[in-house]
Amino acid sequence: MNTPLIFVGSTHGFIDDFSKQKEIIESIKPDFVLCEELEDLILDSEKKFNELLKKKRISDMTSFKEVEKLVKLCFNKKIKLIGIDFNNFRFSKSLQRKIKNQEEPTKKEEEELNKIIKLREENHLSKILEYWKKTSRPIVIIVGCWYLREKSLLREKLKDYKIVTPCTKEGKPLFSPDENKEIIYTEIISNEQDKN
Repeated sequence: MNTPLIFVGSTHGFIDDFSKQKEIIESIKPDFVLCEELEDLILDSEKKFNELLKKKRISDMTSFKEVEKLVKLCFNKKIKLIGIDFNNFRFSKSLQRKIKNQEEPTKKEEEELNKIIKLREENHLSKILEYWKKTSRPIVIIVGCWYLREKSLLREKLKDYKIVTPCTKEGKPLFSPDENKEIIYTEIISNEQDKN
């Protein structure tokens, strides 16, 4: 596999995301794994990994349990694990509460969310470009499946990538919990898919 950017779509826990992440990381052996759920944490030394493993806290929005297996895998394999998002995903306290409780946002909050999502996408892109320059090896990038949709900023601005994403058996990307328990992984290669 010599594609420099390997995206792995995450469902944020609707399915067992880690087993596919582990399989890809172990086969690619990257210098860096970039991860949205790590928010703004940078684990690029044994000391930083140990601090996190001791503290066991990411933020108000991400529990340590959600990323624990990934953190331990990267620590054991001596792979730098880089957060490519904002602390608490840049959500205000009231938005955090609404998101956690799955409450309907107001019109004003909806506008705020859309602005934040755009900022987050731009931040993901800028971090990917930053770390891409720091290695000659492929980079594994773990982001929510939604950020890998057709016409997303990442797919519009980047070339030479492969996306591995969970889908329903009909081939529809998994954006939310699905009654259909049959999940398959689909690969999208930039040169093939995005020339249309």
